[in-house]
Amino acid sequence: MKKYTISTVLLFCSLSIMAQSFKIVKAPNVDVSVFETFTVARGELITPKDERKISEDELFKKMKTAIVTEFEAKGYRFVDDSSAQLIVSYVTGSFKLTNSENLGPLGETPASTAADVDQSRSWSRDFRESLLEIQVSDLRSSKELWKTSGTILIDSSDTKLIDSSVYKALKKFPKRKKKVNNEP
Repeated sequence: MKKYTISTVLLFCSLSIMAQSFKIVKAPNVDVSVFETFTVARGELITPKDERKISEDELFKKMKTAIVTEFEAKGYRFVDDSSAQLIVSYVTGSFKLTNSENLGPLGETPASTAADVDQSRSWSRDFRESLLEIQVSDLRSSKELWKTSGTILIDSSDTKLIDSSVYKALKKFPKRKKKVNNEP
């Protein structure tokens, strides 16, 4: 029994991570890959305070670690001061949603007695959905250069979920161009 429960939870988590989709917005005529350094700014947590499972400080540490990991893998260098060329910020949070539907008389099932004919059937489902938006701006001009946003079908406070969500969100961020030395 436990074996099936663990398998079901793992399957649900992997499907929810795969179900993430992120939209990308790029500034026209800007090549982000020519920049070399970046820093990470504290983002905004929009989850209502009474529903938070993680503090803003702890979330910032986890988001910063995930963002630095992804950017460094793409060839950018992290600096923790104002000498950075790019600034990366985020907005994240989760909220409760309820889906409900009135299926109408009989709820699409045959009536077993005459009293069931006028009975309306309905259903509802409560779930959490999280939002993640990552914005990359030019630190000097504050001009937005690249942004991605998407939804996650589970709470955003889980460390593994944060790492996988940031990976998925930054998957299409361009790799940094290496300078080529033209030596004779």
